[in-house]
Amino acid sequence: MDSSLVIELVLMALRMAVVLAGPTLLTVLVVGIVLGAIQSATQINEPSMVFVPKMLAVMFVIGITGPATLGIFVDYVREMITRIPVIAG
Repeated sequence: MDSSLVIELVLMALRMAVVLAGPTLLTVLVVGIVLGAIQSATQINEPSMVFVPKMLAVMFVIGITGPATLGIFVDYVREMITRIPVIAG
């Protein structure tokens, strides 16, 4: 196994991590910033005011992007399984 194959596999894994976690993390970031600004403007520091909307937003995003990301992940796993003989030797 040469170094170019290792680099390719690591880049594929990093890309997969970004594709799978990106929409959810971006949603949590945006909702957190918006709610933080609202909390700063109103001076209300209620933890549930941030937690519940973030949870609902994450559930919505996973519901929307879940089937597509699952398909991408299944394709990635199939690719890795077919590469096992090449990686092993």
